[in-house]
Amino acid sequence: DAWAGAEEDEYGIDIISLSWGITSHEGGGSDGSDMHSRILDEAMIAGVVVSVAAGNDGPENDGLSGMGSSDLSVTVGATDDQNTIDREDDTIAGYSSRGPRRDNGDGNPLNELKPEVTAPGTNIIQAEGCVSSGGCNNFLGGDASSNGYTGRGSGTSYATPAVSGVMAMMIEANSNLSTAEIKEILKLTAERKGGPSAPDVDPFWNRDFGWGMVDAYAAVTMAFDLKSQGLTGEIDVTTQVHITETNTSDGIATLTGLAWGQVGAVMSVEYRIDGGEWMSATFDEGAETLGPFARFNWTIALDTSKLMEGNRSIEIRAVNTEGTQSLMVATTVLGTWDGEPEGEEFGFQEIIMAGLAVAMLVLALIILLGGDGDEYDSKNATYMPPTTEQDVLDAIIETGSDGDDGG
Repeated sequence: DAWAGAEEDEYGIDIISLSWGITSHEGGGSDGSDMHSRILDEAMIAGVVVSVAAGNDGPENDGLSGMGSSDLSVTVGATDDQNTIDREDDTIAGYSSRGPRRDNGDGNPLNELKPEVTAPGTNIIQAEGCVSSGGCNNFLGGDASSNGYTGRGSGTSYATPAVSGVMAMMIEANSNLSTAEIKEILKLTAERKGGPSAPDVDPFWNRDFGWGMVDAYAAVTMAFDLKSQGLTGEIDVTTQVHITETNTSDGIATLTGLAWGQVGAVMSVEYRIDGGEWMSATFDEGAETLGPFARFNWTIALDTSKLMEGNRSIEIRAVNTEGTQSLMVATTVLGTWDGEPEGEEFGFQEIIMAGLAVAMLVLALIILLGGDGDEYDSKNATYMPPTTEQDVLDAIIETGSDGDDGG
């Protein structure tokens, strides 16, 4: 609901950002059934997307606390960016709580895969005005005239609002996104880090990073794409398709990947080039008979000589047995075709020779059919093969004159 006295359409709550937790680690932490986690689940169902801190209990934590264990919320871990803008050197923060969450016994192992994503949370400049001496004037009535904003802090509480900000940009790009779509886009577009920690459930989830470091640009771009293609609300977030490898050799670009259903089965994997018609990838037969979490391989082989020069966009989707598609994954393939017709080129010399042959044929017909019907006098007929257009014209005129003289 909107804040009291505010218009619902303009001031409704879209995001809850929670940078605090509840210590409840006894017996392996919360399994998501605690009161606070269930309240957050209700918020997600109601259309308010939730970003919540994983906690700061480090790699040996005994499960996750309440709220961070919510089934449906986006639980956020923290990374250490080493004070550089290069993401390659980012590591998991030593204090960031690791997953998984304690099993609630509902038969759905996905619920236990927490955190979902990670974001920078180490040595973050905070919204606190501090003077160079170290004293902070962030209390009501304090003198902030000489604040240098030098206060810094670390924790998953600092990573969480960064993810909330990405969520806000996604909603700005596509206000009709569901909370489930926002969560799945964040997971799918995250930059993978670390090896799989629960490969039987998901081959990409890692207990430190979740599905990876959040990628704001990729997430917002996908939100835009869903809107522009009219797919918002038409996606099955439980149907999965992922690219695992791309390779180009001897003019053939090969894309390989995995597909599976988290709830139902996948009927097909399809691809299209530069937004064209959908075509079927090659994949294992009988995929539609596979149960939940049963993965299969797919392959796409493209002849780069038949693709227009430059980077060509390749979009890939999985379609479930109900005909509903997954979120799309995309990559680019470098085409090498220059647009010229295939086969031997027809050069200038060949064009000249063809023109001369036609001219000779025309001239021969004129000679045979010329005159007033009298017998053609071969003794007076002299013919030199023309070599230019003017020669052809002169020959025609000369032949016509000879025909008149013989009439």
